[in-house]
Amino acid sequence: MRKTDEATAPAQKGRRARRRRRTWGMRLLLAGCLILCMLAAGAAYSFTRINETLGTITNDPYKLPDEPATQQAYEKKKPISVLIIGTDTRKLGGMLNTDVLILTVVDPDAQRVTMVSLPRDTRVQMPGYPGYHKINSVFAAGESVRIRAEQRGEPVTENGVSLLKKTVEAMMGIPVQHYVLFDFEGFTAVIDKLGGVEVTVDRDLVYELPQGGVYKRLKKGRQVLNGEQALGFVRHRVDRRGHAYDSSDFDRNRRQQEVIRAVADKVTSMNGLRNAFAILETAGQHIKTDLSKEQITGLALDFTSFSSERIVSLDNGAVWDSRLLYTLWPKEKMDQVRSALQSAMKVTSGATLSEAAVAEYARAEQKRRQRQANRRLETGRRELPNRQGKPANRLPVPRRHSTAASPNRLIPVTCRPEKGERTTPQRTFPLRAERADSKRLRRQAPAPKPSSRPPIFRRPTSLLHPLLIRFLPGQPAKKRAAVRLYTNR
Repeated sequence: MRKTDEATAPAQKGRRARRRRRTWGMRLLLAGCLILCMLAAGAAYSFTRINETLGTITNDPYKLPDEPATQQAYEKKKPISVLIIGTDTRKLGGMLNTDVLILTVVDPDAQRVTMVSLPRDTRVQMPGYPGYHKINSVFAAGESVRIRAEQRGEPVTENGVSLLKKTVEAMMGIPVQHYVLFDFEGFTAVIDKLGGVEVTVDRDLVYELPQGGVYKRLKKGRQVLNGEQALGFVRHRVDRRGHAYDSSDFDRNRRQQEVIRAVADKVTSMNGLRNAFAILETAGQHIKTDLSKEQITGLALDFTSFSSERIVSLDNGAVWDSRLLYTLWPKEKMDQVRSALQSAMKVTSGATLSEAAVAEYARAEQKRRQRQANRRLETGRRELPNRQGKPANRLPVPRRHSTAASPNRLIPVTCRPEKGERTTPQRTFPLRAERADSKRLRRQAPAPKPSSRPPIFRRPTSLLHPLLIRFLPGQPAKKRAAVRLYTNR
């Protein structure tokens, strides 16, 4: 028996080893299946959440009922133009002004982004509106039209985004296909989710928080800014220390582009990819766009390895005109920017604007010229040229500053002013005639009645005057007024 047991022992050990191997294999197989199921469930959950978030972002609240549908499919070899809009929608003090306006052309095939900043005080013509306006007020003008139509129960034919897109189209010469709109809270929240952005602060800044009344200081140098600091960095304009420390619109535009480059580098980094879901979820609460889900997904996949070095910033060459209180673009720079944008969009100059924008712009220009012609016919005078050699928008009308001035003494608006007289395109100032008339009226005025009081009380320079001021109760200014009233009556 003992020999039999010794003979069968190796066989039993082999069976137990094979059984043990089968058990571990089954366990590993079950664990792998469980891990795959968990990954599939997580991927499905993430896909559902991402799809819901993209649905919130792409739910375009500014789409008009009769607006033609924009391109929804993603084409890698076809560039798209996107207008980035940053609005001031604070509950306290927000006025729907667009503090950030950047026109970008995204070319996925070339892995290049071309952008140009539009200063907030740029002088533009809004299609359908007379005269010139600042570009940061275009969005508010369109929103006021929408609000009035909704209050009256009429169909909405215009809103802030549609009017802004048509204005930028007419100005820049390329079709504005899409927009991305964000507010202050969204900007701050996204940068906080990214863990801050690294920028170079060019000088010491003292900025005001969006809540108002609270000021913070930024030191000069390379540093990482959180959301609140980055918002103050890009919006800094009026410094509490005085006008010498203020920032111009051109400084703001440069800082905005620097922050965009820093955000692009941070999003494509490992930290940004790890927090992509949280960033997307945060952005869905504060960002609106008319880009489709397919376009956003395609751009995200194609620009995964994107670097800020592929961002091309165009110099607008804009200058501030203190006489007109507008930011003006030189014609040469405007032509260069238009050519660069058209080249990036791969379009020709003859096929840049949409038909609606061209028609509205032409109608507005025709109405403006007709008003100028009617004004010239009514007055029978030619318009006074301004300093740039262009006709003035409004015909100056002579104004009498004195009823006694005769018509032949008024300076005609078309004549060159003589010595001692000055004129502007809006008003005339007959200084010499006005002085002569005022002197003549003073000579013809009746003499004042003599006072019945003694001279010592009638003369302000009497000996009692300083004594009264010294011993009368009250403030010195009030005492002097009381003494003058007493001595002159």
